[in-house]
Amino acid sequence: MSTEDHLKTMISLGQYIPNRHCGYCGSSNGSSIYGLNALSLTVDHYQQLMDRGWRRSGKFLYKPDLKNSCCPQYTIRIKESAFKPSKEHRQAINKFNRFILGSQYDSVQKLSMTSKHAGFNLSTSIHCAEYGNIPQTIRENIKHRLTVKLVTPEFTQEKYALYRHYQQYCHKEPLEQITPSGFKRFLCDAPFSLVQGAYCVTADGKHVGLWHQMYYVDGVLVAMAVLDFLPDTISGVYFMSREDYSKHEFGKLSACREILLSHEENKPYYHIGLYVYHCQKMKYKASFKPSELLDPELYEYFSFDKFEPELAKRLYVTFDPAYSNPLRTVSGRQQSAFSANMSGILARSSVEAIFDDFNVTLIIQNRSMLGTHLKALLPDVYKSLHHTLVEMEAVIGVELFEQFAISVN
Repeated sequence: MSTEDHLKTMISLGQYIPNRHCGYCGSSNGSSIYGLNALSLTVDHYQQLMDRGWRRSGKFLYKPDLKNSCCPQYTIRIKESAFKPSKEHRQAINKFNRFILGSQYDSVQKLSMTSKHAGFNLSTSIHCAEYGNIPQTIRENIKHRLTVKLVTPEFTQEKYALYRHYQQYCHKEPLEQITPSGFKRFLCDAPFSLVQGAYCVTADGKHVGLWHQMYYVDGVLVAMAVLDFLPDTISGVYFMSREDYSKHEFGKLSACREILLSHEENKPYYHIGLYVYHCQKMKYKASFKPSELLDPELYEYFSFDKFEPELAKRLYVTFDPAYSNPLRTVSGRQQSAFSANMSGILARSSVEAIFDDFNVTLIIQNRSMLGTHLKALLPDVYKSLHHTLVEMEAVIGVELFEQFAISVN
């Protein structure tokens, strides 16, 4: 049987990676993850992985080990129907609209019914300053021309120039380390594009897979959001903007727009990425209320308000009443997820007891076979893979793991 005849999600063998540099606190060896490459991935499967604490960087999928990391990264999401813009969100939106519209701000506000007397409406407030929504009689008198559009994620020099500028001023990255290939790998490549029907616009105009949302002011690209459109959510992958637009609080503006976009695309949730409680740059994410954090043991979402007092007392928080494992400090370079006592995984003995060779699909030399067949044909090869496969099932989750094909080429 060929790989085309089998599953649409194919992943590489996984690996536990301890003692990594932490981008949040700067520790040289404080972060630990479990990682693998996605050779192809359906949007449905990726959403299920996200709801188990996974994220992606290009085609690399990783699950932070919250228990063994200096800065635990919690999955955070917002239910779009419950979101209420705060005073600071409304101020940021109105301030930016005033910058775009200039002297015509009040006129547009009245026409769009977003005055103080009419109340604040997120949809009209977000869209009222876009050039295509401004009445012809007013357009010639506005200060700037704002255009926002969703485009496919191909590499362009225009996008790369913005990325290069942003990495240099925001992250202080040396120019020689910023490359076109790095940009493409990080923000243009996605495993969704390798799955038929998982990178498109549907018949009813809804987006699927990876897209870039472009912000133009007077024809100049000033900001760009990288977004994953999944079955029940939009996931914010990355956002970048020009340094001279930092005063416009694009972090708040873009998140408000993406929450609204979730509503427009009939997605009940918006994932705003990962949240680190003690990281100052992450504080803005907690301002989008009501939000929920993913429990790293139960894989259930609980309100941020429930998590916050616990996070103020300790780094690792779970509401699992059965949880009693002490924290483990990972040392050395050869740790496995089992020996590190990684957060949110089944014990090795539990997985071994239910591990079924018939439910493991392996891709070897572009051919698909069940684990039990490999064990019969090449027992030594299968034996060398067994520990890794059991560990992958423990980290990914039994039901989800058994839906994937594992490439061992």
